[in-house]
Amino acid sequence: MTEILVRVFSGIFLCSVTGSVLFLYWKPVSRYLEKKGDAKLNYTILKIIVVSFFVPVLSVVFEDLSHKTWLFSTTSTIRTITEIVGSIWLLGAIVSGVFYLSKHRRLKAALNNASICSRQTQKVAEICRKKMSVRRKIHVFQSYQAPVLFICGVIRPKIILPEEQFTGKELEIILLHELEHYKQKDIFWKLMCNVLACVHWFNPVKKEICSQIEDWSEVSCDVRVLKVYRSLKQYFGTIISIAARKSGYRQYLASALYENTRGLELRMRRTASIRKMKGIPWKSAQIFFICFCTLGAATISVISYGYFKGYLYLEDKTCIKIEEKADPPKIMKEKKRAGTSLSKQRIMKDAVPGKEKDIWIDWWPEAKEFLMSKKFRAEKGNRIQMMLLCSEDDNPKVKNNEILAGIIEPDGTQKFVCDKDYLQHSFLIKESGEYQFFVENQTTKKIQLAGDYELITEAERDD
Repeated sequence: MTEILVRVFSGIFLCSVTGSVLFLYWKPVSRYLEKKGDAKLNYTILKIIVVSFFVPVLSVVFEDLSHKTWLFSTTSTIRTITEIVGSIWLLGAIVSGVFYLSKHRRLKAALNNASICSRQTQKVAEICRKKMSVRRKIHVFQSYQAPVLFICGVIRPKIILPEEQFTGKELEIILLHELEHYKQKDIFWKLMCNVLACVHWFNPVKKEICSQIEDWSEVSCDVRVLKVYRSLKQYFGTIISIAARKSGYRQYLASALYENTRGLELRMRRTASIRKMKGIPWKSAQIFFICFCTLGAATISVISYGYFKGYLYLEDKTCIKIEEKADPPKIMKEKKRAGTSLSKQRIMKDAVPGKEKDIWIDWWPEAKEFLMSKKFRAEKGNRIQMMLLCSEDDNPKVKNNEILAGIIEPDGTQKFVCDKDYLQHSFLIKESGEYQFFVENQTTKKIQLAGDYELITEAERDD
């Protein structure tokens, strides 16, 4: 269980690092794209950054690294840290979740008291839907509990209007804007931001990321709507007119026509600037996007390796107490046989005793597979000492005699010991010649055997 928690918290932490690094790279990039008039690419990169907070790319990298070492092995210190960090994270996630659920309840109250709008309003909505090329029919409701007009619902979207009268132009702009939010899937991305804020509540940049998603979804929406409506002055004049009637209110699972005075000023300035520009050509945008991802991946790889080394350092510094209390090694009974009849045999490419006497291995024999090292020279009186751990040590179905490890002598004779979890033994060399080290998996599933074997000379043994 502790190992699972370590993996979970490592995944959350590394996702948070990934998203934060990409966001810090995005900030100067966004200013460049804004000057070039490319709101779509800016918003798209932001969406990818949000996704990176949930996709454990670095955890997959660590899974590969963990095949080369005991990456997520735990000590008493690591277990204590995991329990403390887990409790703090869970408390923060619960508090954040309650905060957003309370906001959602206010939104739900507005929906429960909503009634379908008049036929005339639905008719205008149908015209706007065709203008924006929206295939799905989206109904328009009114609610006296709605502080502002907005669109909500990921699966069943609805446009909610407050209980007030709108002119024909106002209604058209409102509906065009909210239908564009639907086309951009902005409700889904707001939901993702809410989940991000709950899971990564400890991340100091989460609030700014969610705010930028909010701002750029509005700018992207304004730019697209103005391709249909054309008049920038009339469009924002209408929005300002409607905003003046209500105080600013931020919906947490909805996209509203306006948010606050600062947001409106920023949208107007950005939209006006972007409309004058042609944006980045498609091929240039692709190259730009690839360069951005490559730079982010390189930086994240460096950070991931640092985390990898840091975890190993912590494990190494805190494993002394465990080693002091470790059980004495088992006395294993040495067995002998003329050879093996297994058809699945494979010679591994790892180094063998020579320049280096201590050879680390991490072998994954398939079911009924026989793995062996390359041949190496051993002299009479030497010893081949090994210590291996098996990944199936907690599987009661594996028998002690189904996992074997030992040496192959020059004449083909095999000396070995067998156990289902811990293999430690020292084989005496009685004849000089070429030897091989081997492991054999007689179980019905793939297993892992990791540890080392070492060639010890008589002089070293006497010392």
